[in-house]
Amino acid sequence: MFSQRAINLILAVGIGVGTGVYVFQPLLKEYEAETHGTWMRPGDEDKLKKIEGTQKSNSSGSSNSNV
Repeated sequence: MFSQRAINLILAVGIGVGTGVYVFQPLLKEYEAETHGTWMRPGDEDKLKKIEGTQKSNSSGSSNSNV
């Protein structure tokens, strides 16, 4: 009885994974081609620089207040 449930579970997981690969692989390949393998969109670099700048200013401001 347990083995029958395990077989059904393994079959369901296999079908789910296979369907996910079938559905999302073309989208991921297209996205990889558009971003030239970096997985970053065109505006992401600017956003990342802004975030890094605010983190540096916050960390330097908090270290000065502790002194």
